[in-house]
Amino acid sequence: MSKKIDIQTDKEQTKDDSTYDHIIKYTGLFGGVQGLTMLMSIVRNKIGAVLLGPAGLALINIYNNVTRLINESTNFGISFSAIKHIAELYDTGDMERIAKFACTVRTWSLLTALFGTLICLSFAPWISLWTFENYDYTTTFMLLAPIVGLMSLMGGELAILKGTKRLKKIALISVFSALSMLVVCTICYILFHIDGIVLALLLSNIIIFAIYLHYSNQVIPWKSSIRSAAVIKSGVPMVVLGVGYIIAGIFGQGAEYVIRTLILHFGKLEDVGLYNSGYILAISYASIIFSAIEADFFPRLSASGNNLQRQNQTINQQIEVCTLLISPILVLFVLAMPLVVRALFTTEFMASVPMAICAILFMFFKALTLPVAYLPLAKGDSKIYMLTELIYDIFVALAVPYAFKYWGLMGAGSALSVGGFLDMLIIHSFYRYRYHYRFNKAKLGIYIIQFILLLSVILLSLQASSLYKWIGGILAFILSLYISLHILSKETNIISTLKKKLRRK
Repeated sequence: MSKKIDIQTDKEQTKDDSTYDHIIKYTGLFGGVQGLTMLMSIVRNKIGAVLLGPAGLALINIYNNVTRLINESTNFGISFSAIKHIAELYDTGDMERIAKFACTVRTWSLLTALFGTLICLSFAPWISLWTFENYDYTTTFMLLAPIVGLMSLMGGELAILKGTKRLKKIALISVFSALSMLVVCTICYILFHIDGIVLALLLSNIIIFAIYLHYSNQVIPWKSSIRSAAVIKSGVPMVVLGVGYIIAGIFGQGAEYVIRTLILHFGKLEDVGLYNSGYILAISYASIIFSAIEADFFPRLSASGNNLQRQNQTINQQIEVCTLLISPILVLFVLAMPLVVRALFTTEFMASVPMAICAILFMFFKALTLPVAYLPLAKGDSKIYMLTELIYDIFVALAVPYAFKYWGLMGAGSALSVGGFLDMLIIHSFYRYRYHYRFNKAKLGIYIIQFILLLSVILLSLQASSLYKWIGGILAFILSLYISLHILSKETNIISTLKKKLRRK
């Protein structure tokens, strides 16, 4: 007898999702989990920086970028498109149909895993040549091929968990996965140094897949029908839906690959490591504020349907919360960037500080852009999503390497910020026409003030003496934080809730 399907869902799903308090709550939930996993990632990067240096971190980044690019090119978007189908079935409560479709998802995940692995094995010599201008890394990329397959399998399991609204299990997977990577990478780096990178990536991905399988199997027991033509055919609509998303993903990963390859061509391997460190500091770590976008905001936006008033309200509320939360964080981050680099990496990476500071505006523009950028996905308009992603990716793939060529790492960081600004202008302008989105102009003054404060701290950090930098920076941070808390306290219960919790303690 097969296991019973776990149909329990999180209590949060029944609550009102149209308030600022709801947005703050879920941003805090997913941001907290992301922050914890990010902390473990920081420790792992610190260990890698100390044991492997910039060249070692550059290799890790290149290997990860290649495996992600191949996976994005071969997984047919199942990890995204399957969520919509499973969620629709889940709302009907028909567990038999859910289990049947989960079998379809796993069958297609297995097929794409085999396909991606074979592609990586077949193209390993050319990947080595394109990346390093020699064939010396052919064996290395062949050893990385199983990771591509594991990523496809994990994507299918994650889609099942998201579609059945298992947010707690997803949170646990994130934490345990990050912890596993930290332990495995540390052991491999200590024992084998730079030669242990491939082994660390292989072992950690195997363990992470086992974690995914453990939790998803509790919800729906694992079953696949790879020999069934009917099962494979039933998954075709899911694959078609995911094509637009996957092509956009290929654009993004392809742009990152081109950027790092051209930086390696114009500079040296250490420059790729410094660029990646600056990118992590300016963009990856600050992205925890946006961690609730896909898990919470995207389903709410999709539910708005053709109701333009609800659509615009949902987007503008999310923009306001994202911008108010991230602005003081970015100001503080710029101010403390040299200290952060010393704490997270080593003094060898100090050259990445100007690049990270110049790139930080990208995150401010992203707060104003990302909620709007999900509109085509919510409308099922994959062609428009691909078009806007392609325009941005082509720009950064060309601008960042050539800005590095003429102005070094600071030029590369500035090009990222310019790309974020242009992306914001294009998306807001075009989606206003395409989807009748209307930006809330009443909040424009707040965003401009926060932008001026952030830009002032960036200029102070790049040009002013240490004394003026700290005095001006601290004042800007206090003002930015006051503005954010003042507005959020008027529109949410965040301040009163915090006071109550502090009184209890």
